[in-house]
Amino acid sequence: MNDEIKSDNNYETVGDDDVLLFEEATFMVRRFKELAASKFSKIVEIYVEMGGYSPRKMMDWMSELCINEETKIMGGDINWKSPQEGIDCQILKIGSKGWQKGKLKIEVNRSFHSGQTQTSIKFCPDRPTETISPLDDIRQSEEYKKLSNNN
Repeated sequence: MNDEIKSDNNYETVGDDDVLLFEEATFMVRRFKELAASKFSKIVEIYVEMGGYSPRKMMDWMSELCINEETKIMGGDINWKSPQEGIDCQILKIGSKGWQKGKLKIEVNRSFHSGQTQTSIKFCPDRPTETISPLDDIRQSEEYKKLSNNN
């Protein structure tokens, strides 16, 4: 596997019907998202149980930062991210011809306001699926399209 850290720009969101393979464990992306969200919610529950906080007190405590009586900063959501370097994985995308090796990133967000948990799964292949031409960026530019239409 390529151990080089990839930029977030190389990662793309995967479809819910794609399949992930971690060593010998296989998951549909939709199911993997459900499991990740469930585990994240369980972590929050365990924290509440260990700290003696009720879920409501914890939400109140984390939803704002009180500097003093006059200065209160409203908080956002709880966010969990997998390691920056990504997780070794293979993916089988709908319509593809086979498994593709690469790195996976997971991000789980829990909203204090709605109580909902959202999970994002992104994948970066070790090898690009298509040969990328240095001219592709130029061909996608508006100026190039205008010039092409004039001929």
